Amino acid sequence: MKTPKSTEESMTCTVPQVRPWVRYFARQFDYFLFAFAFSFTSVIIIPSFSGLPDIVLGMLILFFWIFVEAALLASWGTTPGKWLLKRIVRTSNNQKLTFSGALSRSFSVWLTGLGAGFPIVTFITLVVAHTKLTKDRITTWDRKGGFVVSHNKIGVLRVIITVLFFVGFFVLSAWSSIAE
Repeated sequence: MKTPKSTEESMTCTVPQVRPWVRYFARQFDYFLFAFAFSFTSVIIIPSFSGLPDIVLGMLILFFWIFVEAALLASWGTTPGKWLLKRIVRTSNNQKLTFSGALSRSFSVWLTGLGAGFPIVTFITLVVAHTKLTKDRITTWDRKGGFVVSHNKIGVLRVIITVLFFVGFFVLSAWSSIAE
């Protein structure tokens, strides 16, 4: 049996480093979690938000997430979805992103990766981003910022938690729609 050479080596697992679907689900986890928190608090603080069309509310949530994601990446070095699915975003020096670097990255994801939340544009930008990532092995926003995204082995428990989260979210959404 081969023993690892160092603690760092034993903590890392060799997994593919281009994982567009892991990136997608980590981001969706963050959006859904933030959307739930945003919707809950905005209805209490600004009740008129509940009257906004779903598309407008979704676009607002995506926009506000830019700032929350940047703050999380700069302070904690991760977001809930990235932590859960073991994605790490660092500078080329393996440091946490600065707030301005994280803000620039989040804004680029919002604009070029998600088309600012416009429904048809979002679909197109997601397809383009997926194609570029699988072809070039890096997204345009990570290349532009000099960021390095790495992946570690996720594990069965984290996959189960992720699946249960999305199922729970969709059940809650369906129940909410029926209750109206």
